[in-house]
Amino acid sequence: MTTSVSFTFATSGLQSMLKFFTGTLDAAYFGSTPFLLGYAYGLPVRTIGIAQRLGKGHAVVTRGAIPTRPRIGTVSGSTGHEIAHAWANASDRAPVFVDLPPNDQIMAFKAGFIDGISCWEPFTSMAVRLGGTRIFTAEDSGTQLNLLCVSSEAERSKTTALRSFLRAHSDATRKLQSGLSANELHFLQGVFGEGLTHAECDNILRNGIEWVDTASEPTDQSREEIVRSLRASWDFLISSGLFAGNMPILQESLAPLDNSDAPSSDTSKLRLGYSDSIMCAPILIGRHSRLFTANGLDDTDSESRVIERVASLDEEYRKALRSIRSLLTREPELAVIKAGKTVEQELAELYERSFGRVPPKAISGAIQEFSDTGIMPTRIAAAAHWLRNLRNDSAHRGREAVQYAETAYNVTVDILEWLQRERPLQLLRCTRCAREIEDANWIACPLCGQLRRRDCHECGKRIQASWKACPHCGHSV
Repeated sequence: MTTSVSFTFATSGLQSMLKFFTGTLDAAYFGSTPFLLGYAYGLPVRTIGIAQRLGKGHAVVTRGAIPTRPRIGTVSGSTGHEIAHAWANASDRAPVFVDLPPNDQIMAFKAGFIDGISCWEPFTSMAVRLGGTRIFTAEDSGTQLNLLCVSSEAERSKTTALRSFLRAHSDATRKLQSGLSANELHFLQGVFGEGLTHAECDNILRNGIEWVDTASEPTDQSREEIVRSLRASWDFLISSGLFAGNMPILQESLAPLDNSDAPSSDTSKLRLGYSDSIMCAPILIGRHSRLFTANGLDDTDSESRVIERVASLDEEYRKALRSIRSLLTREPELAVIKAGKTVEQELAELYERSFGRVPPKAISGAIQEFSDTGIMPTRIAAAAHWLRNLRNDSAHRGREAVQYAETAYNVTVDILEWLQRERPLQLLRCTRCAREIEDANWIACPLCGQLRRRDCHECGKRIQASWKACPHCGHSV
């Protein structure tokens, strides 16, 4: 039996932490600072190990001459906030902290509304691209960690599932330590920002963070390291005024997951939180490379964000979707027309490969034939028909495009996802009845007798049954 797993996106670890108050998460990655802030306020959450040691990726990034009271964008109560506080103490600056989500920090920095940011990857690299310089990093501060955290309830009742999560995290971490495949790097680069090159993304993953394998129970050394990091975070919370009260017992915040009498969680759901920080790369790689499934966690029903789904597509599809996306706000009619045209061209090519003949002039006929032969699922056929109708309306009147352009984009993603899965399969289907061809060397379909291959009478070389001329010798067949 397997445990189902669902994923909840947040813009930062602090936002994920707040979700624990509502009981909507069982586990997530947190920086030591927001974890301690929640724990000190009585949040029923504990840590089960170190996820990463922070390095150059967490940084204060500024541009130009730094004033005595610079405006620094950061997430209040975050590890970035703590690093900026350490920089202020070391540099004799008195910054004014502006509480902004990571993406908004980049926008404000670009517009010149703030003098710098104190954040994490990929946002610090984005700020550097805008002309900024890393002037202080987690390496300079030296104590911050990213922690694997669980709710107290999950620690008691979902031990089996949490151990599976730890194994998936460790498998993904080992991939990040040893170097990703081209496909995996292509995916992460798409998730974390098309503005980053593959080389820049690879450099961030290799040098911005120290990935830690936590498959085994925390050692005495790692426990001491966690407590040391939490103690430094405590000093920050008190001196910054984010918390006023007695220090909790830090050693009690660690949960070893060694309760052998905990009830089995094989049939329960494990709810995981994550953000678009590169600290959460293990969760993203785990989903993309099916590492959760390999460790007994069923994530097949989980909803992925559109940005992650697009990042999983081939480059040609990603390029088309970027072009459509760029038109959504300023020219929604053109966005819809382009989306419809992209899907129509791809379906026409698939039809020709599937049936060995020119597709019908009206793409609706091809969609219907795909549906009738069982090649295209009903939901994809309905989506394709809807997009075709919307495209026609936009081309002639444009009335519906403004209202439905965003939906058209999402529907296009649905169809292209299906096409990417289906295209390789069509090489192994009968062009008449759509029966799966189990061996590419079969000459005819065993179900309907449709010829798949034959020999050219002139040169004797193997050709497709539907070809009108031999590409090897040019003889008509």
